Amino acid sequence: MYKLMHLTRRNLVIFLKDKRRMFFTFIAPLIVLLCFVLFARRIYFSQMPENFPEQIKNQYADISMLIGLLSTTLFTNAVSLSSIMIADAERKVLNDLYIAPVHPGIVRFSYLIYNIFLNISITLFMFIIGICWMAINKTIVVNVNFGNVDKTYYAFDTSKIFTIIGIIFLGGILNSSIFVFLLSFLNNTSAFSAISASLSAVAGFLIGAFVPLHTFPRPIAEFSSLIPSTHISNMVRHFIIQDLVFSDTSIFTEKHAAYDYNVLFGQNIKWWGSLIYTMSWTALMVTLNISLSNLKRK
Repeated sequence: MYKLMHLTRRNLVIFLKDKRRMFFTFIAPLIVLLCFVLFARRIYFSQMPENFPEQIKNQYADISMLIGLLSTTLFTNAVSLSSIMIADAERKVLNDLYIAPVHPGIVRFSYLIYNIFLNISITLFMFIIGICWMAINKTIVVNVNFGNVDKTYYAFDTSKIFTIIGIIFLGGILNSSIFVFLLSFLNNTSAFSAISASLSAVAGFLIGAFVPLHTFPRPIAEFSSLIPSTHISNMVRHFIIQDLVFSDTSIFTEKHAAYDYNVLFGQNIKWWGSLIYTMSWTALMVTLNISLSNLKRK
């Protein structure tokens, strides 16, 4: 346990000392947030009926932003945080670590724990930033009048916040374990940079974060639904829109960005189907990360 903690601490220290790497890791989600505020809000506004109160449109836009922000941050962080592992492999640092009296599984597990820890931490930070933005924009609590009846819609309560935090933890473990495993076969930082840039560019579309699956042709939606990270996005969307006006299908007959839409293997599924699918993938990928270390040692 001491060796694992020491190696994990080493990875964290390398990350914190590299100001450039740390800056771009934190700034990327903030750029997404800024682009949304500057350009994308009107797109979400246009999806609401014209006769709807401005407060509801604002809340809908901010909730849609938060869904996309959390989902893409969990995905892209897992990729970018693997850079230390790739750099170590390129500089043959892994060979030195494997020669040392340290089990190879511990070396790989330290990369995984480091990646998971920072991925979850950064995403939680973005969750707080998103809530702060909603507080500034006055969309956490919205009072509206429907049919001469005053209604209050709370974007978050304690139960919902803890549920979203739980999904962030699951998404952090899932995405980090997937990319630590897949990218462990790379030992070239140039190739990693190209892959990282490509994945970051398409992440929001690939996992249905900013562009919901129901807007895709059915075959493409079914393909995207096979990606485990897509179901993290689905669960964030399912729970975050609960008890809000735009989750009411009696009011909204047309599908919108926050529409709860889950498919898997050609079948429509509930949120718990997404949970089982992501938990199964998480267990598989963590196991593969540990197993691969032992195989490489041999």
